[in-house]
Amino acid sequence: MSTSIIAADSPPGFAGYIRADGRVGVRNHLALVSTVALANRIAELSAARFDAARGPGTDPVLRIQGEFQRGLQTADAALQDYVLFRLISHPNVGAAVVLCHDLSTAQRWIARLKGQTTSVLVLAVMAYHGINDAITQTVNALTALAALLKPMQRDWCGFSRLTFALECGGSDASSAICSNPAIGRFVDRAVALGASVIVSETAEFIGGEEVVRAQSANGDIAERIIERIARTESRMTSDGDRYRGTNPTSENIEAGLTTLVEKTMGALCKIGRSPFVDCLNFGQPATQPGLSFMDTPFFSPCSITGMVAAGAQITLFSMGVFNPSGNPLAPTLKVCGNPDTVSRWSDGIDVALVDLLEGRINLDAAGERVMEAVLGVAGGERTHTESWGEGQFMIPRELPTF
Repeated sequence: MSTSIIAADSPPGFAGYIRADGRVGVRNHLALVSTVALANRIAELSAARFDAARGPGTDPVLRIQGEFQRGLQTADAALQDYVLFRLISHPNVGAAVVLCHDLSTAQRWIARLKGQTTSVLVLAVMAYHGINDAITQTVNALTALAALLKPMQRDWCGFSRLTFALECGGSDASSAICSNPAIGRFVDRAVALGASVIVSETAEFIGGEEVVRAQSANGDIAERIIERIARTESRMTSDGDRYRGTNPTSENIEAGLTTLVEKTMGALCKIGRSPFVDCLNFGQPATQPGLSFMDTPFFSPCSITGMVAAGAQITLFSMGVFNPSGNPLAPTLKVCGNPDTVSRWSDGIDVALVDLLEGRINLDAAGERVMEAVLGVAGGERTHTESWGEGQFMIPRELPTF
């Protein structure tokens, strides 16, 4: 059941979960976090046993896991620990079981999480007597935390308590004239209402440097973003290709986009007319309300992970051709105006804007449709991504592992 408030004479609001530290969640997940790939299978089996015992009609455990590694060095090790910490303490998490491989790592996580307002239990797989015992103890921990979550209720919250992640993928011509500008209309209103918005995928700003200069709050912010764009372009062109004159993604080429710059100019429509107020590192939370740029790879599971680690509670994903991505922790609203995609993937698109493409509504109406969908999801309505269990967690690597 969702609860949202939309009134013409007052700012919009929603019913969310107010955490002890003042942050607000749009979900109250019981999370099972596997801190290393070695523990992933134990986590999967534990979640399946726990969910089966609770039966139908209850929300499943949210598994947060990826190909997280041991033995990472320097910056990679620090980033993985930082992102995992940010995911465990995310405002959409009401309580979490943190599953480690060994006792020393578990002790380190216990110390790291001390003082957090989220209820957390840390376990070490190697502390138990066999796989079945490890699963049983994990299920017991989940059961204990589920009892703490049960009495938590939603309370009214102002729209300014929200942070949004912006993503686009499977881009085509409809993205540039429909879904991206509709999200841009929403972004302008969200920023005006005091919310925070994060946009990422540095490679998809190549060729858009003048837009960055024109839409930055000051010259310093603009130069910081442009420096990240230049660094990304230099790394990409090290293979000999010049991506300003080509397109590296096959489905974008098939959809009619000939160059990366062409895709960039369409993707930039989703930031609306709002100025950039900061340039963020991967997973870094917004320092102030408004629109922030985050330096991330362009692969959607990775870039969304960075924005969700920064605290985004909801993701807006613009697409032309369907893209089966998202993030399980921050409900993903998929926005599309391509008639073929909306027809073929109707069970995966949350906001259909075919009537915008066909000229039956204008961009203001399309932006309002996105706002209504956002408020519904903030108040508890499930997205298609949540229903299908789509989404991944992925952290970029700087150094090779051996």
